[in-house]
Amino acid sequence: MRSWLLFLLLFILGGCASQGPIVSVQRRSDADLMQYRSFAFFSPLGTDKAEYASLRSQYLKKETRAALEARGYRYTVDNPELFVNFISEVRERSYPSTTLFGGFGRRRFGFGIGYEWPREVMTYQEEELTVDVIDAKTKEVLWEAKATDRIWEDNQKDLENTVRIAVDKIFSQLP
Repeated sequence: MRSWLLFLLLFILGGCASQGPIVSVQRRSDADLMQYRSFAFFSPLGTDKAEYASLRSQYLKKETRAALEARGYRYTVDNPELFVNFISEVRERSYPSTTLFGGFGRRRFGFGIGYEWPREVMTYQEEELTVDVIDAKTKEVLWEAKATDRIWEDNQKDLENTVRIAVDKIFSQLP
């Protein structure tokens, strides 16, 4: 009986843990990315500010270059076959605040969960990072990935690691 209770507790806590971004991928049906060998970064990147490269852009370029080179692509600024661009959008999301409560009996096993109707609306921020892989000649998107994650204080403190996790998850789905 205790092992069942422990399993339930771990299941509930596991649902609260951050698993990194949720990634969705779109690909042009006739696109064969294996025919391309070289890439460069689009200029200006969608994540750059005015006339300078943001820290986010610098980390994205570093991690993306490592991911693509590990898959056999070659980085070049002279006549690349592919361009890679990044676009970042922050949105505010909201959800109703609710209260869950439960308890256990002393002499007999029992468990109950109660629910209290929403009292207020809670808000949080969510970032969507889009990575476009573009044919350099036709300027058409061949492959696009969107990574969406809630913005937490921890993942903003260590932006380089947050970017590394997102890029790894994104490019693990590149054909």
